[in-house]
Amino acid sequence: MKNNEGKITESSEDAPRTQWTIDYKKCTVCGECIYACKKRLLELKNKRIIITDQFSCDWCGDCSSACAYEAIVLT
Repeated sequence: MKNNEGKITESSEDAPRTQWTIDYKKCTVCGECIYACKKRLLELKNKRIIITDQFSCDWCGDCSSACAYEAIVLT
């Protein structure tokens, strides 16, 4: 899909239909989710856990299950 400037933009069809969200008010940055993710899609950056690639996620839920504070939720 092209925008007014002729640049290629992402189509909404390319975006994940659901995605994981980290609630930073609940997250204690313990890192258990990082170790639980078999695809290594979580990392620590600037004292926060971030999800590096929603497109590669298979939504197994291991990261969410490992979080004792329920800070990772599927939205």
